[in-house]
Amino acid sequence: MNLQEQVSRIHDMMEQMSGKYNKPTSEIEKLVYRLLNRYTEGSDVYHIKHYSTRHDLEWCKDGREIMNFVLFFTNPSDDAEIDGARYIEERPFENGTLTIPEDKFNDILDIVPIRATYLSHLILQWFEDTKLSDAKNMIGRDDIDVDKLDVLHDTADVCAPPPTKPDNVTKDEMIDYIIVNTLFKKEELKKKSDEWIEKMYLGKLRNQKEKELRGE
Repeated sequence: MNLQEQVSRIHDMMEQMSGKYNKPTSEIEKLVYRLLNRYTEGSDVYHIKHYSTRHDLEWCKDGREIMNFVLFFTNPSDDAEIDGARYIEERPFENGTLTIPEDKFNDILDIVPIRATYLSHLILQWFEDTKLSDAKNMIGRDDIDVDKLDVLHDTADVCAPPPTKPDNVTKDEMIDYIIVNTLFKKEELKKKSDEWIEKMYLGKLRNQKEKELRGE
């Protein structure tokens, strides 16, 4: 049975129930899975290390961020300079939140007239069944999990691939770029590690690309 036939069959079932929400069935579950698989098909996944205690996995497709998995880890140290990538295995996992745009969530509800709470449950279940294993491999942790779903924004935000550091850029040039795009002073930045400077520089490059994509 193709997707169109499956959607039609679900709608026939709903009409027979006088417009009431349908009860959970394996057929509805399979249809939602197929819609979500199609939604994410062909997307790129980027591992973004925002802070030492937060890592994101961003699913991007056609220049848009279509899904995000936000992971938080506790900080076992008072040292703010601890690098998350180097010490992530030492940080206990706190929680994981999956986010998708509101318009996509509503699109699925238009196709499959079920309760929003049931759809949220199915999306989390689909992620656990189809994406969580890959997420664990990318993060390098077997203990991560998805705890809740957030439906954010009206539509998908722009998404730019994480940039790579140009071979010929110097630390001073990176510092100058950071100064222009932040409130940091040069004296502060001179005290930061090379790794910190590079991470901040690349983050600001990506922010600038995303602004250009938004037309800002």
